[in-house]
Amino acid sequence: MRRLLFILGLLGILMQAFGQGQDTTRYLWNPVSGNWDYISQVNAINDSTINYGTNNTVSADTLNGAIGHGNIIQADRSMAIGYNNTTTRANNLLLGSFTEADSTYSVTIGRGLSVVNRLKNSKYGSIGLGYFATEPVMYVQSGYEAGETYVSEIGGVSIGGPGLDTLTALQINEHLTGDAYFLKCKKWVNQSLTDVFTVDYDGDATLTGTLTTDSVICTYTPTIYQAAGDTSNYNTPVKIGDMFIDTSAGKTYISVGASRGDWVILNNLWPLIGLVAIRRRKRI
Repeated sequence: MRRLLFILGLLGILMQAFGQGQDTTRYLWNPVSGNWDYISQVNAINDSTINYGTNNTVSADTLNGAIGHGNIIQADRSMAIGYNNTTTRANNLLLGSFTEADSTYSVTIGRGLSVVNRLKNSKYGSIGLGYFATEPVMYVQSGYEAGETYVSEIGGVSIGGPGLDTLTALQINEHLTGDAYFLKCKKWVNQSLTDVFTVDYDGDATLTGTLTTDSVICTYTPTIYQAAGDTSNYNTPVKIGDMFIDTSAGKTYISVGASRGDWVILNNLWPLIGLVAIRRRKRI
């Protein structure tokens, strides 16, 4: 009888350790060490906290958890996979090491520098990517800020640090290193990559090759238009100095203003120029 009572008591202890109730202790399988770890902490409502690994701290909120080592998850509906990741904000996913979510509804992927200098994602509704950095080098954002109404699927990408500006599809931010470039396009030439198109942080663009386009509008240089007909095809010049060529009549117009009717036929100027040249010769 004593042996039977001992066995029943032992079974009761094991059921308590491995049970799925609201008990504060349990055994969890540690895939790193290959052993069962004895965990003593408050479990979540309905036993929804996930805690696999070592030295993880998971609060008693619902639908949160940690897998790995040294993760600190103290928010509802947040999850960390890796080691030394942390958040106190809800609805976040952290993948990597030394990462931190400082906003909500975000995903942070990569690696920070240390527990003091973490890879911190502070942008609401974003995916932050970075490696050996304290701020993500790339954000993929929903395009909305906290509290705004989601009315359509819009968003964008911010490269190089700060988050995306409002209503911006692609944002490239200045690099901290001097003499850097916003954009570089390269091609393979003799088994090495060669610049084809570059834009530096002063706004200077360099193109190797030919630019093919229908029309280029520039603030400083004249724009040349052409059509089979008079200036009614382009009745309002964009700026002074623009040109229009009537391909059917062989006439060339130049704009003397940026208003309707500011085209002047350039062909009529040649006789005047010839007359001025003749008079100059007579004076000599």
